[in-house]
Amino acid sequence: MKYVQSGALKPGMISLKSIYDKRGVCLLAANHELTAGIIKQLMIMEFPGLYIYDEYSEYEDLTEILDEKTRLEAMNALKTMNIDRVLYLSTEITEQLLSVEELMIDFKDLKFYHNDTYAHSLNVAMLATTCGIGLGMNNYDLQELCASAMLHDIGKRGINREILDKPGKLTPEEREIINQHPAIGYNMMYDNPAITTRARMGILLHHENWDGSGYPRGIQGDRIPLYARIIHVADVYDAMCQKRAYKEDYDPKECVEYLMANSGTMFDLHIVDNFIHYLTIYPVGTDVMLSTGQKARVIKNRAKSVLRPVVMLEDKTILDLAKDRNTYNITIVGYDKVFVEGKDLEPAEESVDSADSDFDSGSESDSSLESAD
Repeated sequence: MKYVQSGALKPGMISLKSIYDKRGVCLLAANHELTAGIIKQLMIMEFPGLYIYDEYSEYEDLTEILDEKTRLEAMNALKTMNIDRVLYLSTEITEQLLSVEELMIDFKDLKFYHNDTYAHSLNVAMLATTCGIGLGMNNYDLQELCASAMLHDIGKRGINREILDKPGKLTPEEREIINQHPAIGYNMMYDNPAITTRARMGILLHHENWDGSGYPRGIQGDRIPLYARIIHVADVYDAMCQKRAYKEDYDPKECVEYLMANSGTMFDLHIVDNFIHYLTIYPVGTDVMLSTGQKARVIKNRAKSVLRPVVMLEDKTILDLAKDRNTYNITIVGYDKVFVEGKDLEPAEESVDSADSDFDSGSESDSSLESAD
């Protein structure tokens, strides 16, 4: 498979996934050919791109960790502020993730047709819950973590859209306004008895840094609740994965390297160490060069062996690099994208920010906040 941006789509290409609009209406079923009319409609609706069938697709592991119906329902529940539905779906999402035999988050699982706050919130929920599974959390805690992660950016509803969507570096005043969203979200959920204290604290403190340099309270280390520490890592990782008007996205290896480089400062090292065990460094569909000089396509990843995927050579020979010790190094030579011709956007000179940490019920009072800080 390959990911093709909408501007490079051609009639006759076959979409590997069903295509839905924001209302949940199916525009094209999976494994059907694109027509000029469908492509035109996708462009009008500003779809970023699609996964397209190619000569490797029949060999690739294309397992979906979350079905499309649940994805759309979750985003619609967030958009309409149907909190009861969000809580119900947090249980559904947790159950689906727990049912995956070999749970790993591939880049394709994070690529949505609609790049918006609600898609990001769902991605963060999937990533955070997967991390929680790796940490051995029980089902109740996983569902609670999932709900907190889905709602972590709910406070952005109280921020001016012109600031949120600004295609460039924020002014100090605009950054100050943006930084209010955790407290706004906390206050929005404070009077809802269905949202637990731990879930609320995850919303409030997901931008706290391990070294105390985060916001809104500047707390550090184990004083930061566990849910917030997990959500922080998931939030930053997904933000780096996604292309925005003010920046290009990063490849999976760069994202993981960023998390590792900032462990002990931005992030809890223990959380990052667990988190990266469930990420694909070389996503399915990535073209790589082996140390033997052979070109190959990644067709499958395995948990706990993220640096040694299963690949297919150009002659269709399949190699499991976890077992083949003659191959030492893998170099990405073609990430799974076909870029639209034209000038690429320049990323803004702005670092990714977020936060994560451990829950200490005695260290934080659960009282409603009157202001952001």
